[in-house]
Parts: sequence; C-alpha cells; structure tokens
Amino acid sequence: MAGAPAYIPDMRKSPVRDNLEEYLRRFDPHRYSTTRALSLYSASIAVADQPCLLTAQQVCCDHDASCEQLYEVMLQSYLFLGFPRMLVAAEQLAEAGLVPGPGNRSIRISGDDVAAWLERGQALCRRVYDSNYETLKERVEKMAPEVFLWMELEGYGKVLSRPGLAIVDREMAIVACLIVENRPAQLHSHVRGALNVGASRKLLLDVVSDLATVAEEGHAAACGVMEKLGME
Repeated sequence: MAGAPAYIPDMRKSPVRDNLEEYLRRFDPHRYSTTRALSLYSASIAVADQPCLLTAQQVCCDHDASCEQLYEVMLQSYLFLGFPRMLVAAEQLAEAGLVPGPGNRSIRISGDDVAAWLERGQALCRRVYDSNYETLKERVEKMAPEVFLWMELEGYGKVLSRPGLAIVDREMAIVACLIVENRPAQLHSHVRGALNVGASRKLLLDVVSDLATVAEEGHAAACGVMEKLGME
C-alpha cells in the first residue's frame, strides 16, 4: 500500500513510530530474545508504518523468529487492532517473502471446524481468565450475548488456538500492541492472562520495559496493572 488509509490512526510521523523505530535499531536483549522480538513486531503492526514493520521483521529474523511465528502474530492482530492494520502488516510480510508455505493455498471451513473452534475457544478462554472466567462471561453476556460467543468461537478458538505460535508468545504480543494502543482495561486482562498461561514475571517485565520509551502512556498503564498484581 502506498500509505495508510484514513481510517488507520496515522502514527507514521508520531513520537510512537519514531521511538519504536529507534528502539528496534538498538534492540539487544540478553534473555527471551525471540518472544520479545515478536512482541515488538506486534507493536509495529499497531503503528501501521511499512518501514517500521520492515525493521521489526528484520529484528525478528535476527533473533530466530520463524516465518510462521511472524505470520501468526500478524493474523491475530485483527482481533485487537482491526482488519485495516492487519492488512498493512500482511502485505508487508508478503512483500518481504516471509509468508510460510504456498501463498495461494485454499482455505475451506466445515461444520466440524466450527465445532472444534468453539470447544478449543472455551477451553483457552477459561485458561486465560482462570477464576475470572464466570465473571467475564456474565458481564459480557449482559451487554451483548453474541459478543461473548464470538470471543470464544472466533477469538480464542479460530485464532488464538491455532498452532504455529505458543500461547505465551501470543499473550505477550497482545500485551505489546495494547501498550501502544494504551488500553488499560484490556491490558489488565491480558497481563493476568499471560501469567495464567505460564509467562514468567521476568518476561512480562522485559516486554513492558521494551516499550517504556515507545509509548509512555501505555507503558504507565501497564506498570499500573503490574503494581496492582504485586509485580513491582
């Protein structure tokens, strides 16, 4: 694409975009390098700037991320950032030759697939939210019962349960893009969710720290969540 459509928040000349580009160029982790690189790639999808995406892709390749892992981070981004920014990232991955397998493969969906997505989605949603699952279900169903069904079927079943990317890596990528977006309520859910699925506190602290100079308000929100959880 020649430029981001008007309905994508234009961060191409924003401090967030510039700060992320600078941080990516000096990224030199001493631990959790692949997961942190993938999380920064997720943050770059939120920015929706092609040069920044390209830099983030290179950082991921330099730190042993596979094409499949990059592809999965790109796919899941539409759940949190919408189709427009996901499509910018998809095009950039394709142009860079980082799409795994044949690019013209046919995707068919059967009734059995849908049933499996729902079963997997319910199981993963319970795992992520743990003791808060029933509270979440009751709250969302009161607002819009379709939304909770779609969360489990499409979000957790069709997308987040896909093979190709470990659930800890998925949750850390989600945390990273939510920091850029500065979404405190969703950050609270996914920081807790990352811990529930096995992320270490050190990993969470590292991913949040990676974005300290990139998205200051979102970073402050994430730090507030971790403080409430006794992580600082």
